[in-house]
Amino acid sequence: MKVVLIPMRVEVGNFKANWNEFKKRFNEALEYEPDFVVFPEYCLTGFEEWDFRGAKLYDEIVGRVSELARENGVYVVFGLLEPYKNCVYNSALLIGRNGEVLLKHRKFQEPMKFCTGNTVRTTKTEFGKVAIIICGDLYNKRIAKWVRRKRPDYLFVPMEYSPEYGEMTSENVEAMSERVKLLGVRTFVVNSFPPGGAWAFNENGTLLASSRGERLLVVG
Repeated sequence: MKVVLIPMRVEVGNFKANWNEFKKRFNEALEYEPDFVVFPEYCLTGFEEWDFRGAKLYDEIVGRVSELARENGVYVVFGLLEPYKNCVYNSALLIGRNGEVLLKHRKFQEPMKFCTGNTVRTTKTEFGKVAIIICGDLYNKRIAKWVRRKRPDYLFVPMEYSPEYGEMTSENVEAMSERVKLLGVRTFVVNSFPPGGAWAFNENGTLLASSRGERLLVVG
């Protein structure tokens, strides 16, 4: 199984620029003949408190990404804002090789004004069972319980670690490692740029590979 993690540059509120960047980075990833291409949290709209206008693009975004996945026969993991009744979820999807939505995760670890998820789901692929969580979910005790119960083979974590905090420090990466060790699943994390970065851990929390800034991380 080959995974390409893409720390994509994201402009808040600029769907056109983000879509062009998404396609550009997606095509870069295809050069490595990946099985999975993984993008960050709400990567096509960005997000600022409490501007949820990007949720209106949900159907268009799903349609466009599904077409790319189907045309190129790859799995795609990415985050987006999902409208629901009178509120919005911070969600992430796994799109299958045929363009079908195989898995949706709704983020637990969110402040007021978001709807929040209440479980972790898995789906089967030819490589094993897959799950998705989002950013701060990695540190949520309820999430940890669900992940351990569902026992996926692989976990994908789209992230948006604020550029205000600068690059991930060694302490930040060590904290991620400890959480992955607790979950006991091979885990792939990718952050939006800036500050960017991507990390791959084995089920024991050992860091297998990482990248800085916008650089792709190819694992497999």
